[in-house]
Amino acid sequence: MLVDERTTHNNALTLPTQVEALVVAPNRGAARASITFLKQQGISVRTSDDAASAFEEALMYPPDAIIIDDRIGLPGPIELCRQIKSNVRTHFVPTILLAMNDLRPFRLKALAAGADAVFGVSTDPQERRTRLWALLRTRGLYRRIDRKQREQGSEIVERRRWLAYLLHDLQGSVAALRANVDFLSRFGPPVDDSRRPDFSDAVDDARTVFDQLMHSVRTVMDFDRVETGQLVLNRTSAKVGDLVESVAADLRRQAFSNTDVHIERPPEERAVPLDVELIRRMLVNLIMHCARRFQGTTTVRIAHAQGGICVWLGGKGNAPSPVEKKTLFEPFAQLGDKPVGYGLGLALAQAVIELHGGRIWWEDVPGGGGAFAFLLGGPHVGQTDEEKVATPLRL
Repeated sequence: MLVDERTTHNNALTLPTQVEALVVAPNRGAARASITFLKQQGISVRTSDDAASAFEEALMYPPDAIIIDDRIGLPGPIELCRQIKSNVRTHFVPTILLAMNDLRPFRLKALAAGADAVFGVSTDPQERRTRLWALLRTRGLYRRIDRKQREQGSEIVERRRWLAYLLHDLQGSVAALRANVDFLSRFGPPVDDSRRPDFSDAVDDARTVFDQLMHSVRTVMDFDRVETGQLVLNRTSAKVGDLVESVAADLRRQAFSNTDVHIERPPEERAVPLDVELIRRMLVNLIMHCARRFQGTTTVRIAHAQGGICVWLGGKGNAPSPVEKKTLFEPFAQLGDKPVGYGLGLALAQAVIELHGGRIWWEDVPGGGGAFAFLLGGPHVGQTDEEKVATPLRL
């Protein structure tokens, strides 16, 4: 146990049960002094007599420390140190060069190559022992952190799998409840019964809640599929304007928003290849965000641009602040004091657009307010100059 004496807390670092060092020296005689020194510290020793085999052994079985004698043959101690430190598997293994002189240029070259320490002829045994154990303590800390990261990585994978199962079951349960409500609605009071309006309102409210819950579950599931690289596009040729009109009608029918959606589209709108279901869910997120953020009508304008389609969705009201704009499309970002959702809708919208090879951004609109704008389907949508695609949205 190596105790961190800098604090009063018990930050003891547990070293490996068997501390092992690799000594690289041209022959057994040259390695004898290092072997004796290490064994006096209770450290077991492996040896290698050339740089190539030493590097291969360090890669296959990383030791807790590597001691390199500067008398080894080509490619030499400096190059061996550079190879060790340039490989992710051995980068954090403490590497010490033994110099048969105290020349400053050699020390500087060794340190530049990544050596953790250089022991010259003037380095006394006490200093060598102190520096060696300081490096081993750092090595012990790295191992502990690395082990925790692997364990946490496994836990994250398990939790993500558990969450996927939960969301799948939740989606099925919500669908079943929605179906039961639809079935029970057939047995309501007669049309001329005074209780009929209240019954119909209750059924509509239940359907709206189920639809909102289902939308939230699908958003989380889609974003998880994006993060894990499992989301695969199923492209068909479709018109974005048709999808916007369909989404707007569904939102009005389901009472998702309290605002109207005004749509402007070309008379002969161009069809573009896209995943219809993903784009529909993305449009729901954007329109709902606009409806909650702005007041009055949400305007959707569609125009031909760069061989594809450019779409603006916006309204009048307070645009995001400069700080909010920097995190507008980041996952779990909460915008302002009154967030409009859980923080995944806009992140998912950006991911879906980028999966289609397009791009999305925010535009301030003259006169107050703003709009989301995105490009789809054109051969040049990767360009970053919005001036080539945009006429400001008129609200």
